[in-house]
Amino acid sequence: MTAQTPRRAVGDLRTVLSVTLQQPNESGVLTAVNLTGLTVTFSMFNAADGTTKIAATSTGVTVVTAASGTVDYDFSSTGVDTPGVFYGVFHVIQSGQSDAIPVRAKDLKIIFDRPGVQTGEEAYSAAVAAE
Repeated sequence: MTAQTPRRAVGDLRTVLSVTLQQPNESGVLTAVNLTGLTVTFSMFNAADGTTKIAATSTGVTVVTAASGTVDYDFSSTGVDTPGVFYGVFHVIQSGQSDAIPVRAKDLKIIFDRPGVQTGEEAYSAAVAAE
């Protein structure tokens, strides 16, 4: 999966997070993960302090095109209620075995702004300074 940084407003629920899950093949080339017959979950962590914002869940995850690895995540209201910078991770599960995608956790950075009040980066900086 190539690095992505979607930006959303706090409270936005209409637009889903759409991604193509990819992993390096034997030659190191990023290739779509064939999701046929696999379970996909999503989790999200606060970049400032590492706390879990969304625990791994299949709720809200839709496999759009299994063969090409395309999935959507439809956020719930509790997942979009806080400004800041977050890292998202999809988990592909087969027979109890799991792969995290992206493999590099910081490749799916999601920024939530509170328009007119605070950017996600400002919220992140304030949270880091408070520790």
